[in-house]
Amino acid sequence: MDLLQLNDDCLDLIFSYLKFDELLPLYNEFECFDGAIERQLHRFRDFKFSMRQPPVFNEDLLIKLGRHLNSLHITVGYSTKDEDVLRYLNPLCQGASESRRMKALKLDHAKWSFDILSAVDKVVPSLLFLDMRHCDMRDYQIAQLLESADKLKALGLLHVNNQTGDSYLQPQILNRLPSLRLIHITILGPVPFALENLAHQCPHLSFLVSDLINSDIKIYGPPANMQNYYSYYNDYFKMP
Repeated sequence: MDLLQLNDDCLDLIFSYLKFDELLPLYNEFECFDGAIERQLHRFRDFKFSMRQPPVFNEDLLIKLGRHLNSLHITVGYSTKDEDVLRYLNPLCQGASESRRMKALKLDHAKWSFDILSAVDKVVPSLLFLDMRHCDMRDYQIAQLLESADKLKALGLLHVNNQTGDSYLQPQILNRLPSLRLIHITILGPVPFALENLAHQCPHLSFLVSDLINSDIKIYGPPANMQNYYSYYNDYFKMP
């Protein structure tokens, strides 16, 4: 029997053994395959890839994958052009914004532009965990994301002295986020604000500060929030 004549049950069984990168080139090649491939997308709810070796591009399938996503982790690279990463980020975030299933997002080594911010802003309302500890961002960009982060429980950020700014760490911003319990700040250089005072003004929040230069870690606020933070990280961004 020809492969194209197999029924849906047989195709589902065969395609269940294929990885996402193996399924992508088959999509839109044969009409009878498309439905079977779409039925496999639930297997890739925690999706991770690098822009150094991105998957074969298919906008329609990436939108459909986005509707299933529980977490997304993209290693971008500071030398990656905006249009290249947006080619993948936009359809994935579009699909995820429609289903509101995405709970965690991590971007590594990305320089945030207006367009990247706009893409991510679509999924922020559903996120529990947003990790940007390896990203070049400005305080106004962070503050914009936090405007709709009502479900966010943990936030990871990079702070570079004399570059990032600290207006997003104002109590009036942090205290209006009902679910936020922990902010993990990776710092390069001295911290230009008093975290002891901030922890006192935001008593429900914990601050985990990782000093890359001095190889030092400090905790401010309730230590019980730390356990949940590492649990979220391991659940959403498992090592392969």
